[in-house]
Amino acid sequence: MLLGKGVMINWTNVVPADRPAYDAWQCREHMPGRVAIPGFLRGRRYIEAFPLSFPGPAHREFLTLYEVNDLSVLTGADYLAKANSPSPLTLKTTPVVRDSIRGLSHVRASLGEGMGGAALTLRFDPLGGSEDKLERFLTSEALPACAERYNITGAHFIVADQTASGMKPVERQGRPTDYPNWVVMLEGTSAAAVCEAARALLPDSVVAAHGGSAPARDCYQLQFTHLNKRAFMK
Repeated sequence: MLLGKGVMINWTNVVPADRPAYDAWQCREHMPGRVAIPGFLRGRRYIEAFPLSFPGPAHREFLTLYEVNDLSVLTGADYLAKANSPSPLTLKTTPVVRDSIRGLSHVRASLGEGMGGAALTLRFDPLGGSEDKLERFLTSEALPACAERYNITGAHFIVADQTASGMKPVERQGRPTDYPNWVVMLEGTSAAAVCEAARALLPDSVVAAHGGSAPARDCYQLQFTHLNKRAFMK
């Protein structure tokens, strides 16, 4: 299960030549600094598991996820103070981060036993007033069925808050960003496991039958995670 009721979820591209600088910044400075903010619980970064398996303009190579207590953490004073005072390394490195899709989001459902080594995301929209029907299908049928699979460790339904996602603190200014709407995230023991679960239980035809647009799909393997240990100390 996800640790909190809110997430910041971000899909991006970084060209191979820029990845050493990206890694040095995100692994050593950015993610540790974010997770140290009160209300942040855990950060994770993934890289695409099957390059070129999901071709098209919607595809992104990297997935970054921050689990937080709730959405108010991502719109609150502590986070904004950090985001409005970017470090010199942040200002130097963020121009290499391209094609961002970033959602400050509510966790509407989170099932499963823990964190997996692979993840698959589906980004889509509810169509024509189908929100209630589609949410019932996801939370009552599709996600529980996914979570029952022995090799699926988590199944989550996330909805981006469009107002919060559109905020532009200093470190985000000048960086073109798109915003997701509805997101399903599956976690599992392998990339093959999450892809098979999505193929079996959430194919495009089934999502469409319950009122959703054709999802943009990406499959990832976990690269690293950073836990806010102080949040769990007693």
